Amino acid sequence: MICIDQIDVGEKKSQIPLVRDIYARASSVIIWINEDDSRVSYAFRYLRHIVANRRVEATSRSALFDLNGWDAVRYLLNCDWFHRTWVLQESVVSKDAVFLCASDAMSINELFSGIDMAVSLLLARPREVKMLHVANVGSVRPALALKELKKHYSQTNYHLRLLWLLEHFRFMRTTLAHDRIYSLLGLCSSEEATSNPIRYDLEPEEVYKTFVASHARLYNNLDFLGLCTPAQRGTMCSGPLDKLMSRPFAGPSWVPNWPSKRLRRCLGLNNFDTDPKFFNVSDGMPITMSFQGNGLVVSGVRLDQIRNLGGFCYPERRLELSDANSRLFQQYFEFWTTATERRMPYKDKRHLAETFARTISLLGIYLDPVPSPIDIPDMFCRWCRDTILGRRLAEYGLEFTSGRSVDEPKTFIRMKRLISWEPFVTAKGYIGLAREQSCVGDEIWLVGGSSVPLLLSPQTDNTAYFKVKGEVFLDGFMFGETMRMEGSGLFSVQRITLV
Repeated sequence: MICIDQIDVGEKKSQIPLVRDIYARASSVIIWINEDDSRVSYAFRYLRHIVANRRVEATSRSALFDLNGWDAVRYLLNCDWFHRTWVLQESVVSKDAVFLCASDAMSINELFSGIDMAVSLLLARPREVKMLHVANVGSVRPALALKELKKHYSQTNYHLRLLWLLEHFRFMRTTLAHDRIYSLLGLCSSEEATSNPIRYDLEPEEVYKTFVASHARLYNNLDFLGLCTPAQRGTMCSGPLDKLMSRPFAGPSWVPNWPSKRLRRCLGLNNFDTDPKFFNVSDGMPITMSFQGNGLVVSGVRLDQIRNLGGFCYPERRLELSDANSRLFQQYFEFWTTATERRMPYKDKRHLAETFARTISLLGIYLDPVPSPIDIPDMFCRWCRDTILGRRLAEYGLEFTSGRSVDEPKTFIRMKRLISWEPFVTAKGYIGLAREQSCVGDEIWLVGGSSVPLLLSPQTDNTAYFKVKGEVFLDGFMFGETMRMEGSGLFSVQRITLV
């Protein structure tokens, strides 16, 4: 703000490419968090204290937890600095960074160590404290993401893909919508930076189109399509810095609205792996693409069409997703087993029950480590045994059998991602999950270059034109099984246009 005239577009265009080099050459970077603030100072003291005592016996560690200290850490991490995308370069490429609050200072490495320790103490806090004070680690995610990023950029000339950066730092903010891209160019490859020229004279949607087109061409990858849901389109701010105004997002359906607070890949892994290889539905499919104005021409295979939707999982029922005995899980079971009169494509009831477990748990992708798909039904049965749902699954021949550790049932209490999904049954009788605002008649496609199935809405004026509605979970199709069946003539690759 001091060194670059924010109103002078020409100056910004010439200075932004220098940001990474400036911070990388600095012997030290001082990060001013706040003026004299007792809560920030308390957070610094608490973090130093728990790090100094990190070697105490595990049985005594819970006594180190301080509720006021944890609240102070949350207050510290809620400071504006931790939520601004432009700060990434100053914190991760610098040789040394120090946080300053009045006369109190803490190095960035001390901060990261303290937060790691604070999280472990939070999870191990005494039961009576858990009952009185509900807390979660969501508030420290910005710091955890920064720590992971700094670890990677400690290597010389290291860079990450811009798509990865945009996804994992989506919770951070910029004043101008263009800067969602431009603030990260110093952290990606020179090829990617060159492919995204700084153009404040364009509307943000044009900048985002340029990015996804360059990503597709550089990496032969279309995974950004999984982020393109109707829910994330919403609004955005545009216009000159002194005359910003909110308006509806006007990009084509295949371009994500990066400032949207509802932008999220629900089939993404829960960790910060920089090269995640899990789902791969289009394995073996030719990857072809061409960008024609607001159209994106791709190759794809049509799998099926949504025939029935279950509209019973809405945000107000979020807490029910932690209770295997809730009415909500029974509704899922009833819907998927009775919503269609057609014969389902499952060989028997047990097969359907196994598919139910893998689907409703999203194959456990939010767990770390991610379990094998083969183990999911048994793990799920252990979690819901002695409940109404467990008994319903047992009626279908699916029961807990193996001798796993007693802690394992707890792993399935975090299925709140289901709030972002709608259960469906297809015309052929398959059960699955699609993102919010899906409709009966929407089609499920595998698109070359996308690692997950996509929901596409056919356009009435041209049957070869589709709008993108985001990712789909369809058990039995998530790992390239479809293309291995291509020789049977059941599926054929087509050229379609996304608009």
